[in-house]
Amino acid sequence: MSAQVIVRMALTESATRILVIEPSGIQVLKAHFPSASGAHRLATRTLLEAVAMLGNARLHVVLSAESEAISCAQGLLDGLGYGVDTIFYDVELARRRQGRRRLGDLKLVRGHKP
Repeated sequence: MSAQVIVRMALTESATRILVIEPSGIQVLKAHFPSASGAHRLATRTLLEAVAMLGNARLHVVLSAESEAISCAQGLLDGLGYGVDTIFYDVELARRRQGRRRLGDLKLVRGHKP
């Protein structure tokens, strides 16, 4: 696989939003799905694996979730609240900047411990 691709993902009770950005900075996928809480438990992981295989690149997922329960239910956090790391992607927690609601505004939380 080639260079790492950034995936910004926001999970809320009402929607799942995804933005995929190539290493060059080009946005290659923007998606809006219904609530992640109602999705199959493997849906999010399967989507991320498919994007990694289609793009022939390992993904770095920057995750913003309304609640830890949603992230855990979708398999993006382990039982201790840390982002998972697979052959196809790794997950890092993010927090929203004050007053912003766009995926492009997610800020990494380095060393975040819940």
